[in-house]
Amino acid sequence: MDTSNFIRTFLYSLRRISFLFLSIFTALILITWNNSILLSASSNPINNFHWRSVNIQGMGYVTGLVVSPSAPYDVYIRTDVGGAYRFNRDKNRWLPLMDMFDTSFSGGGVGVESVAIDPQKNGRVYAAINRRSRTFDDNGKLKYKYSGEVIVSDNRGKTWRPSNLGSKNIFVGPNEAYRSDTGERLVADPNQEGLVYFASRRDGLWRWDGKSDWQQVSGGLPDPSSLPKYKKSNGKINKKIPGFTFVAFDKSTGAPNQPTQTIYVGVHGSGMWQSRDAGKSWNNIVGEKNPLRGVVASDGTLYVSFGSRGKKGKKSPRSLKKYQQGKWTDISPDGNDKVYSSVTVQANQPNIVMAVSGKYVYRSEDSGRNWRKQTMEMSAKNKSLTQDVNTSAPGYYHEDASSGAAAIFIDPGNPKQVWWTNGWGVARTDDVTASNPDYKWLMENLEELDANMVRVPPKPKDEGGADLLSAVHDTIGFRHVERYQVPNSKINPINLPINPDFKWANPKWQHYPIPFPHVAGATAMDYAYKKPDYAAFVGFHQWQGNWPVHGITNDNGKTWTAFASVPEENLWKSDGSEQYKAFAIGGQIAMSPTNPQNMVWTPTWGTWPHYTKDGGRTWELAFNFDHPPRPDDYDPKNNDHAHYEALPKAWSNTISPWLSSYILAADRQDPKGETFYYFNGSTFFYSNDGGSNWRKGADSGFPNWLIRPTIVSNPTQQGDVWMSFARNPEDVNGNKLYHSSDGGRTFNTVSSVDTCEFITFGKGKSDKQPYMYIFGRVNGATKDAIYKSENMGKTWIRISDPERLQFPGLTWLEGDMRTPNLVYAALTGRGIMIGETLSCQPQELSLYLHR
Repeated sequence: MDTSNFIRTFLYSLRRISFLFLSIFTALILITWNNSILLSASSNPINNFHWRSVNIQGMGYVTGLVVSPSAPYDVYIRTDVGGAYRFNRDKNRWLPLMDMFDTSFSGGGVGVESVAIDPQKNGRVYAAINRRSRTFDDNGKLKYKYSGEVIVSDNRGKTWRPSNLGSKNIFVGPNEAYRSDTGERLVADPNQEGLVYFASRRDGLWRWDGKSDWQQVSGGLPDPSSLPKYKKSNGKINKKIPGFTFVAFDKSTGAPNQPTQTIYVGVHGSGMWQSRDAGKSWNNIVGEKNPLRGVVASDGTLYVSFGSRGKKGKKSPRSLKKYQQGKWTDISPDGNDKVYSSVTVQANQPNIVMAVSGKYVYRSEDSGRNWRKQTMEMSAKNKSLTQDVNTSAPGYYHEDASSGAAAIFIDPGNPKQVWWTNGWGVARTDDVTASNPDYKWLMENLEELDANMVRVPPKPKDEGGADLLSAVHDTIGFRHVERYQVPNSKINPINLPINPDFKWANPKWQHYPIPFPHVAGATAMDYAYKKPDYAAFVGFHQWQGNWPVHGITNDNGKTWTAFASVPEENLWKSDGSEQYKAFAIGGQIAMSPTNPQNMVWTPTWGTWPHYTKDGGRTWELAFNFDHPPRPDDYDPKNNDHAHYEALPKAWSNTISPWLSSYILAADRQDPKGETFYYFNGSTFFYSNDGGSNWRKGADSGFPNWLIRPTIVSNPTQQGDVWMSFARNPEDVNGNKLYHSSDGGRTFNTVSSVDTCEFITFGKGKSDKQPYMYIFGRVNGATKDAIYKSENMGKTWIRISDPERLQFPGLTWLEGDMRTPNLVYAALTGRGIMIGETLSCQPQELSLYLHR
């Protein structure tokens, strides 16, 4: 026997066996690690599907932040539309706490007006939200009524229970004016466990002891209806007043297990109010008329920021003041021309005070007599885009990421750490005592982007295709090269003309610069299915006059160029006095699958539907072959009369550019690329000539008065059209799924589906039979979930857990036609979520391992 060969063979076999065991062991570790660390929305797979967020990290107002006064010093944030989060200090990432609530729970996304921690009960947290409170019959349709509610969690936000404030019909406005300047409105007594106060916008101050019912607090406090601007000039309800703005306790005036005696409440329009008998009676100590936020130091000193949003110095004095031994002292760091949106005091160090205004942070070590000022530099680049500014910022964070501060908080567990929030997210410095404190973004898993639509052009990844494209509010959208990597840049259309009415704001510009410098939203996006390098979006400028924003790409979303023109018409004013030039704003766009130059645009505001066959250089009015007869009382100055031959507007599409109604689509498999579909709210229309001329299809049997119908074309079969009808947020009952196999001429409901909110297609087992995904209910389910069908809707497999994840504020579903078992959900205020199986993830696991 050849001993040397035997030894070599043995060692080789041993090495192979060791490698095999090492591979299996590594795979098990990766899968376990992946499940325990990456999964946030759903901790357990449902039929092998996992759910979590596309990594974007930005854009969404974090309006408040509180920290528990005792270990483990939990940090909670509130957002205007995206729920509440708790910070995981061990892993430096945020945990969303309200994904289990459905769209109807809070009327869309989940906005949080205030968050409070019970200092006497570790793990107990309170949140003030808008919540459905009861149902009523509206002409035969069952609907929800909404009102303010305080929900309670005894396990750090894992589960919640109501406190029954909802029965009092209290108004809350987490996404209304002053959302980032006021609070905390909801505060727990630092001495008495379970005793909570809530300062509301329009309904005064309320008190709850955790046992009996909520009670309104009076004792001399002003009647809310007496406050300035309680009603609008036309007599209607004014939802924008700040009202009762915050509650603060002087802990030193209480004893354990006894109510705190000295309490302060700010009342915008009336000044500061103080109680020295645990809320039984109140005295007006004024300060200034418009208090915003306040905090009490350990020595009993009250610090308050005052002011109103509006023209500088016109509405009220703006100041930061302290109240000590019955006397007010102005300690404004930078004079009275700024709103100091937040103030905080170091625990057990009453002389150390911090405040914020805009992009400035102020710190005092002598109770406000002297201040040190820091300008926050939180963007990725400076104005010239040549120099790094803050290395923790994603590449698309422009200079506005430094401004609009909301809250500041000195960490009681580590006073060197200071937390700061604004309209982009949360940042923290780990040493505020440094000569120039370095604030870094802490945004891992904080996904509050307001998404309208996701698109996945089927360009293969190995040929340079992106994972997905997104159309969103506030920052237009992104090309997501990898779904787990933060995009380095956002969509920035070149050659986009400025709004001439805002020339005063942009005196040197003819076109908006790159990167796009303002807040703008993309309301819709589409791509050429057969030529996936091409895509287009439409939207609107969110503060410069709802100006049209738009663009087209020929490189799979890497670069975008504004259309050479937009649809425009001369329309008459409602009184017929004169004409004005109307532009297409927002709405929906559809692109031919074979000819990217051929698009149809149905705007929200401005013009009637138009089409282009030259890539947006020129636009023509879409004609309706089956139009009604000319009105007998025809008035050429009546815009509706003048357009009686045109493709009609869709009611749901014209409500507001903030609301995307998906009533337009291209047929993905028309070989000529000339078939488009449209729904105006009651009638289905189709065009076979590129959008020039339209005919009526089905015109009965559809649900009506719904704000978000959706047309989806089967990407593998010509003339195969599906329609879902998402419930309006106040609607209790859902709607069926509709299917047409003849290009929209007739529709039938799908018997296997009880209700369907949204539908999409993704790659299946063959090129001719895709997988279908719906968000809705089947087989008698009582909660919505996402289901997959592998046989075109005959049977369904549930792939999400409705007890853990209800996709609050869902706006769109999109499957990937390149990869089976991969689907995206766009959400109002919670970014974009991914549903996928582990087979989709090897590349992403590698990315995470090397971060």
